[in-house]
Amino acid sequence: MHRKGNTLFRRFSVKFLVFIGLVLTVAFLCVTATPTSKTTERMLTLNWSDFPIFKEVPVAESTRNGKAVMSQSTGTVTVDVVKDFGATGNGITDDTNAIQRAIDTVYNQGGGVIVFPAGVYLITSVTLRENITYQGYGATIKRPAKQDEWTRTFTTDYQGNTNSRPLIIKGFTFDGNSQNQGPYRNYELEQAHLLFLSSDPKFPGKLQADVEDCNFINGVADAISVYTNVDVKIKNIQVTDVFRGGFVLTGGNSSAEVINLTTKGEVDRSGIDVEVDGEGYGGSLRVDVKFDNLNLIDGDFDIAIGEGSTVVGNKIVSDAPFYLFGLESTIKFTNSKFKVGATDGYSNRILFPHNVTFENCEIYVTRKETGKPYQFFSATDIWWQYFRYPTQKNQVLVFKDVQFKVDSNILPKDITYAIYSRKDALSNNNQLIFQGASIADEFTKKIVKEQ
Repeated sequence: MHRKGNTLFRRFSVKFLVFIGLVLTVAFLCVTATPTSKTTERMLTLNWSDFPIFKEVPVAESTRNGKAVMSQSTGTVTVDVVKDFGATGNGITDDTNAIQRAIDTVYNQGGGVIVFPAGVYLITSVTLRENITYQGYGATIKRPAKQDEWTRTFTTDYQGNTNSRPLIIKGFTFDGNSQNQGPYRNYELEQAHLLFLSSDPKFPGKLQADVEDCNFINGVADAISVYTNVDVKIKNIQVTDVFRGGFVLTGGNSSAEVINLTTKGEVDRSGIDVEVDGEGYGGSLRVDVKFDNLNLIDGDFDIAIGEGSTVVGNKIVSDAPFYLFGLESTIKFTNSKFKVGATDGYSNRILFPHNVTFENCEIYVTRKETGKPYQFFSATDIWWQYFRYPTQKNQVLVFKDVQFKVDSNILPKDITYAIYSRKDALSNNNQLIFQGASIADEFTKKIVKEQ
């Protein structure tokens, strides 16, 4: 309403000013010329229809021939990639150029909505712009065969001293066409993400993005990859057979809220990875992440954060492997269920639990090997120290109303522990706290502490 009101005010103002100009011009002519009855009659019958500039021209809801027009009703530009820019959506023709022209046109007009009608759009890579809603309910974005490692289907390159206007992606299916990409399971194509969100870390501004109601299938890298200087909200996402990760955050000075995410896979397993190694603005590696209602059916759960970062999760169900690295950071999980596989000294462990809490959770040991040598299974393998880092002190790991259980696939020969605490000096004042926790009798030994 505010935007529409401004538009009406501007129209009235322009008309009024031009009207005054016309009246003064006519008055001047009347003073400097000999008046006639014809002139006087003309002055008395002036109306807007005499001047084409004032005629109300209907504004289309979309562009035609690639020329974006602003809607009177919404104040935004709305385009159709098929009708207005010649995309085919037939799954055969490369629609990359048509889609990029639509994006650039709407962006240059100040933003708006780009509609993708139902169809399959073959796209190598397009660069998204902010202040645009990309709407694709019923549309599939498909990666052509034999693309290289750095071909990212939807990518970004925001630079700014202030945060961007929102970039919104809704309703798409992204198909990575993994069957026709060549070898990728040795990470040959690990950068070929389906959606890559990033902002230039040389500038303080962040890319603000929303991703809703999307499916990601058959990917050779990440489904949603978030790098530096990004604030993103992700909601109602399903990931199937995407090789590296369903949601991956690797860049600092970023935040993410992920709600209602399901990952599964029969060909490629997908999970969650928050493993920050890219510096954001000012060299920051800090991130803030909130998870709610995640169902990682066949994927891992991997969190590695530092520099005062936070990760908060509620209603998470995750298969093994399970990995936490919380150097000088805060992590809290509530109402969740985690499975933890073989204890191999790398995967399935908690390293540097600076301020970590599990509340009202279930933690299982499950017979899931990692390909590395192991001697036992532990629901929690706690590493207070690691030789490559300075000595960590005053760390706190809390288990409040947590149940430690043994999965049904554990064999009688398997050695299992609920808690395995690695060696640490008492003087470091690192604390392991139980509040109402319970440990199943099926464990070989409930708690082991290295001396």
